Amino acid sequence: MSIRRAKAVSALGLLASAALVLSACGGGGGDSAGGNNEQDLKPGEAGQSEIFVRPEVPDQGEFTMVREGAFTDYNNGIGANNNFQNTVVLSNLQPSPHFTDLVDGKLIIKVDGDLMEAVEVQEDPMVVTYKIKKEAVWSDGEPVSCKDFYLEWFSSISTATKEGEGGEVSIWDRGPTGYEKITGIECADDNKTAKATFSEPYADYRSLFYYMMPAHVLEKETGISDITTLTDENTADVTKAAEFYTTGWSGFNPDRSLSAGPYLIESASDEEVVMVRNDKWWGNAGGPSKLTVRVNNDAQSAAQQLQNQEVDVIAIQADGAVATQLRNDSSVEVFTLSGQTYEHIDFRMNFPLFEDKAVREAVAACTPRQELVDKLVKDVDPNAKPLGSLSFMPNEPGYEDHWSDTGNGDAEAAKKILTDAGYAPGADGIMAKGGQRVSFKLGHRIVQRRADTVRIIAASCRNAGIEVIDDQTENFNDERLPASDFDVALFAWVGTPFKSSSYGNYACKPAGSANYNLYCNPEMDKKFDEANKELDYDKRTALMNEVDQLMREDVHSVPLFVLTDFAASKSEVKNISYVGINGGVTWNLFNWQRG
Repeated sequence: MSIRRAKAVSALGLLASAALVLSACGGGGGDSAGGNNEQDLKPGEAGQSEIFVRPEVPDQGEFTMVREGAFTDYNNGIGANNNFQNTVVLSNLQPSPHFTDLVDGKLIIKVDGDLMEAVEVQEDPMVVTYKIKKEAVWSDGEPVSCKDFYLEWFSSISTATKEGEGGEVSIWDRGPTGYEKITGIECADDNKTAKATFSEPYADYRSLFYYMMPAHVLEKETGISDITTLTDENTADVTKAAEFYTTGWSGFNPDRSLSAGPYLIESASDEEVVMVRNDKWWGNAGGPSKLTVRVNNDAQSAAQQLQNQEVDVIAIQADGAVATQLRNDSSVEVFTLSGQTYEHIDFRMNFPLFEDKAVREAVAACTPRQELVDKLVKDVDPNAKPLGSLSFMPNEPGYEDHWSDTGNGDAEAAKKILTDAGYAPGADGIMAKGGQRVSFKLGHRIVQRRADTVRIIAASCRNAGIEVIDDQTENFNDERLPASDFDVALFAWVGTPFKSSSYGNYACKPAGSANYNLYCNPEMDKKFDEANKELDYDKRTALMNEVDQLMREDVHSVPLFVLTDFAASKSEVKNISYVGINGGVTWNLFNWQRG
């Protein structure tokens, strides 16, 4: 075995491991559960120690919904498989000790009180003890156990590698983010307690163990008697376990694709997935007795299906025309909310023009963010506003707007910034200094909204003597962005409430594996690292806002707007909303009702 090289992960399926991942699409203490929690989180509005228990709902019958993509794999936690469309299904099957709730438009991380008796946190050294409910079982009757936690941890930190593209890669096809802070998992109480010991404080421990797999299935299929004895010294068993882990859960197999949630998969194909109540679920039964998830990647067609009463719910990337069409139909209810996916522009910091902060400030000043929102977002979300943070989204506790003083399409202010820095207009009207014109290409993937974004920015900045050239290619996100092959990049990050992993998008190289614009501020690095170790929620929020203020001062990136989470349903269907990390529209499937 050899030491594993870092593996970049860039898909929403690895939600537990990545606070921000690249969006390649065009749209978009206190008392613990049943025990005492020794941590001092001072949760306040964040509700960190609140308990989430699924409600008791009478049988609501069968539902049908439309989503853009098909379910493909039960193991959504590896690089080869991860896909948000899998999360739409798996969020109601695979267990997690924490649950992200939507309360008054805010995402609140809570302890899953259906699964956990307690989540207890000790500081110095940091130890998190997960106490699993005795009655918690998988749909084959086997207990949810410490072994499931161990598998999630070990598959992430194992150093076993194989030859892959670009060198050695993990044979488990996973990244270690967060899990490498854990030095070991101890099992007790007949495997109903898992104790994780950390090498240092890790504020986002709640991001760990999201969507766990049934370890007993791996044991059965590989002949490994006890997964918790697996170490990298046991080469043969590690190889055998990793082989099954990465291939044995591909697609859907009723004997392997088990549930420890309120629903299970009855059948799955490229066209649809059928989910039914899990009769081994020990909590309150979900409202729908059955949900059929169909695939339709045409937003207009999906909207028509809903208006024709062919389906109950749709979760699509709606454009303004589709959103307006549905809002004007009294038989339809529309849900929109500022989500976690946000558009921004990044300056490549070693591009000669942008080594001058004055140029970055000027471009930020002439960027008309409100106009972008008005023309590109408001038809979908009438409440949309320009985004004021790179660290928090408006639907998260802790959000502060640090960008209200710029990004207002002020060409005169932009021109003054450049003039004060020694730039003057050339014969063509473009500002220049020392023979260098303030002209650059704004690169992006071929998406109409992004082409419109460039057009609007270019028109505004031209009035400041700044030339913006559209630079769109289909391979921009996949190839050019990771290679830092751009002057300025326009793309989206998909975030979660867990902030620690976004450090890699901004940290100085080599730590910043997704730091495409080559930004580096050691002071920001130090502050972010400090925030990642701070367990007091209020203090950590303050530190993260200090991080954001430092990035605002550096102007290496300009936040534009949040893409809107969108869903629609028949007017008789209630409680439809959207939480991306918990499967989007199906996050609260158990509470869907008619009435």
